[in-house]
Amino acid sequence: MNRNFASKVLQYVEVNSALLKRALDELGVHRQAQKRAADQRADLLKRMVEVGCVQESQKTAADAMLGGHAETMGLLKAAVDKIAGLREELSKRAGDLGQGADPKEFGSEKAAFDSLSDGYVGRKTSQRKASDEAILKVLHQ
Repeated sequence: MNRNFASKVLQYVEVNSALLKRALDELGVHRQAQKRAADQRADLLKRMVEVGCVQESQKTAADAMLGGHAETMGLLKAAVDKIAGLREELSKRAGDLGQGADPKEFGSEKAAFDSLSDGYVGRKTSQRKASDEAILKVLHQ
């Protein structure tokens, strides 16, 4: 047998053995990561339904999304967008000093002032009255 050929075969086996070991190690790491994610999946889904992030009718779809990495990232992005929207809404409400809530939301918004239908004749107000309209019309001509 040719010594050079035998040397090449041994080198080939050595390289393939090293590559196979490396591939098996990577596969082991990947499977461990999948197992850790799968162990957390049921509890996470239960918690998402409890807090209202996922509706009961969407539970199976969310479970399927948690099964794949890309889909989980999409679900995470949707949750982050929802949190950002809620924070923005809260900051708007907190920035309205003296206003506990949106008047439109609770039906307490004041109607526009109309001096012609006001119950008090000659009431002093900073609102524009019908008599002001007549004077302004003359001034703007």
